[in-house]
Amino acid sequence: MEVQIKAKGLPAAKTLRTHAARRIQGALGRFGHVVQSVSVRLSDINGPRGGGADKLCRIVIQMKNRSLVMEELGDDMRRVIDRIAERVQYNVSRQIEKLAAINRKLMPEPALVPIRA
Repeated sequence: MEVQIKAKGLPAAKTLRTHAARRIQGALGRFGHVVQSVSVRLSDINGPRGGGADKLCRIVIQMKNRSLVMEELGDDMRRVIDRIAERVQYNVSRQIEKLAAINRKLMPEPALVPIRA
C-alpha cells in the first residue's frame, strides 16, 4: 500500500506528515490486500493568519475496485488527522463488508445431493 502525503501552508509540516503517515498506515494496515494507494492532502484554508476551523485533511483511497474520498475540517490539524484516521478505518471496513455480501449473493448455491444408504 502506497501512502502519499502532501502538506501545504502549514507550520511544522514535516511532523504533521509523519503523524498522518503513522495514523493512516495504522488505520489501514490490515486492509493492505484491498487498498492500493492512499493520497493525503493537509492544508490550511485561510493561511497562517486565519483562525477557526480552517485546517483541512482530504484523503483519497484507491481500492481494487472503487475509490473513497473523505474530508475532515477542524482547528487543530493533529486532531483532524486523528478523526479522519478513525473514519477511514470504519469506512474501508464497511466497503469490504459490502463487497463480501455482494460476492456471496453472486456465488451459486451448492447442489444438494441426496444421501443413499
